Amino acid sequence: MSKKRQRLAAVQVATGEDGEAAGSIVPLAGGTIEELLADWRVVQMQPLGPVAAAVGPAGRYLALLLLEEAAAEESVGRLGFGAT
Repeated sequence: MSKKRQRLAAVQVATGEDGEAAGSIVPLAGGTIEELLADWRVVQMQPLGPVAAAVGPAGRYLALLLLEEAAAEESVGRLGFGAT
């Protein structure tokens, strides 16, 4: 059994009611969360604290996502076996 690759991704999370951005997660390295989740799945999320007022609006905080390589649909499940 091969180990799955893991990586960390820094993101900005919007929790306030600031229009369309409310409830969004944006990777700080660029791109969209949908693009990131196409190949990776979130294992853990660790909040780092609010974004400084000089950097962004209130209701936003920074977080680290621990990501794991997404399993191919035809491969076995997370526990090491598939279900039929």
